[in-house]
Amino acid sequence: MTIFVNTLKRIFRNKVQIFFILLFPLAFMSLGFIGQEPTVRVAVIDKDHTEFTADLARNLKTKAEIRHVKEEDINNELKTLKVDYVVVIDKGFTDNLIQGKNEGITSYSVKESNFSKPVGAFLEQWLHHAIMVAEAVGHNQESFFKEFSTYDQHGAIHLNHKLAVNEGAERTRSVLGYLIISMLYTSLIVGLFIIFNKNNHTLYRTLTAPVKIRTYMLQIVSSFLFVSFIQISFVLLILKYVYKLYLGSAGLSIFVLLLLFSLVSVSFGVAISSISKNTIQACLIGICLVAPLAMLGGAYFPLDFAPDIVKTLSNFTPVSWVIHGIEKLLHGDSLTSLVKEISILLMFSIIFFLLGTFRKADIAK
Repeated sequence: MTIFVNTLKRIFRNKVQIFFILLFPLAFMSLGFIGQEPTVRVAVIDKDHTEFTADLARNLKTKAEIRHVKEEDINNELKTLKVDYVVVIDKGFTDNLIQGKNEGITSYSVKESNFSKPVGAFLEQWLHHAIMVAEAVGHNQESFFKEFSTYDQHGAIHLNHKLAVNEGAERTRSVLGYLIISMLYTSLIVGLFIIFNKNNHTLYRTLTAPVKIRTYMLQIVSSFLFVSFIQISFVLLILKYVYKLYLGSAGLSIFVLLLLFSLVSVSFGVAISSISKNTIQACLIGICLVAPLAMLGGAYFPLDFAPDIVKTLSNFTPVSWVIHGIEKLLHGDSLTSLVKEISILLMFSIIFFLLGTFRKADIAK
């Protein structure tokens, strides 16, 4: 474990390496948000507290990010752009609506902005359909709740929820694609670290002790895998709680899958060190390999409309398989259903690791 501990100390003493490990992925992933529609922030102040108003709030959540605002702070929250749209529902609103009166609901937004207009249109459509249902059941309260519940489950509004989830999944896929690319770039630190050890004869001094080359490489890889664990944990926490990125119920599964891919990326760095004579050569080879791997793997953009030859070539990149896994997890599959993707990623990691250690076996002799 001595090599493992010393490697960690050397990694975290270098501020440049810490930047690339923790901050570079966040900066690089910002490209995944370019071209995405910003989320509308909506506050709902519900004084009526009925089944209907709760349902209205749930459906608004599929169209926007819900914020909590006090009624006396509405003007200030809108002026400072902390929220884009506020809905205030007075007590008795549901009873009035069932009786055919569209009273007791007030909306506030920034007048100069068109950003929240889709939410206003959605709210108007929702109330219009509710009044139609109320008239159809003869303004009977019990029948209204029963019929409107059926309408909500089978009507057009339910389809909007599915669309919102799909849009969220697409954004997540795009952002995590850039995370995967940044993981490949940061894996070059592994190769540079090994080459530096070889050039300053640290590797040779280590091998004069009763340490086998496989043991040395395993401890180096283990230390960088531990760093990858910190990197992925930090990045996913920021994405979930700061950027509010949609992860659905697959957050933990995505975390495990990315940890598995970190094994591939670290082994990739080991392989780069094997075919490079110095740090400059390692950087050039790594940069030249990462770009096509990421592009063919679909990390920059989906390959749905790519030629068949490109789709075939993508199957020979580890990036393609981790992207496929993320897509399946975001659409409801479990981690245990990714047997094929996980097996292929493990195969790539073994191939890269062996490629990086075979050449060094000659040094050990």
